Amino acid sequence: MAADKDKADPIILGDPPDSSDNQVLPFAIEGMEVRGRAVRLGTVAGQILAAHAYPLPVARLLGQVAALTALLGSIMKIEGTFTVQARAKGAVSLLVADFRSPDELRAYAEFDEEKVAALPDAAPIRDLVGDGHLAITIDPADPGMERYQGIVDLAGDSLADCAAAYFTSSEQTPSEVRLASGRDPVSGNWRAGGIMIQYLGRQEQGGARISDEEKEESWSRASILLDSIKDEELLDPALTLPQLLYRLYHEDGVRVFGAVKLKRGCRCSDGKIEAMLEAFSTKDREDMTDDGVITVTCAFCNRDFTVAAA
Repeated sequence: MAADKDKADPIILGDPPDSSDNQVLPFAIEGMEVRGRAVRLGTVAGQILAAHAYPLPVARLLGQVAALTALLGSIMKIEGTFTVQARAKGAVSLLVADFRSPDELRAYAEFDEEKVAALPDAAPIRDLVGDGHLAITIDPADPGMERYQGIVDLAGDSLADCAAAYFTSSEQTPSEVRLASGRDPVSGNWRAGGIMIQYLGRQEQGGARISDEEKEESWSRASILLDSIKDEELLDPALTLPQLLYRLYHEDGVRVFGAVKLKRGCRCSDGKIEAMLEAFSTKDREDMTDDGVITVTCAFCNRDFTVAAA
């Protein structure tokens, strides 16, 4: 078996040493029961989106899905895979991204080219996906641990709205999410970013007691400040994540913790392709054969693998 070298990853310049790209940065707002995470995807977003010739609105939406998956997947305290999947009946029928601990991220989309072409480049999510649902799944690496999945309707004006609705309804955790994805005006490469804050609803042990009114006021303030952020700020490579968080919450004080570094990680391989084909019947494999070989394309990285027919 051999991978098709004609579909090798495009050359994308690496990140400078002082970059805060391709990482998730946890943070806490001082004096509040609010915790959050910020993510910035540079070359990782570029590699994921350059693997397919996605139309602009599809690429933009998939970049946001990748950013959201990095935000949520990096919270996992166990080894495993965290998946965000949106299935719908619109021009875009599938959006899927997964984060495999400790640092691997991948994503892809399925769509109807004609339906997408009929929509404007800035089409909102409800026009792109129509009716559908958002599923969040945790698959522990330990087979003895239980698999988890939560599902909510794709309702809202943006993917960020859908994600916030998931946490509010499924996890009973008030949450606010902001996501952005777009091409860098200088390099032309794709970038993605996002911030999520959550209200913990309980005071840390040993901390001063806070009244319900103060809690409500602090959460409202944190949400309003997050709502002020612009897409350009989420994507700007010259604005580091600590600088962005300071810009938002410096009056209250913001504390950042150790960053989670990210890389694009597709898990296709000769062995996995061969194992998959062995699960098919002899007749099915014969139907797949063309000129003595079976060609399998990885949906995520778009790389072809060829297997000699038995």
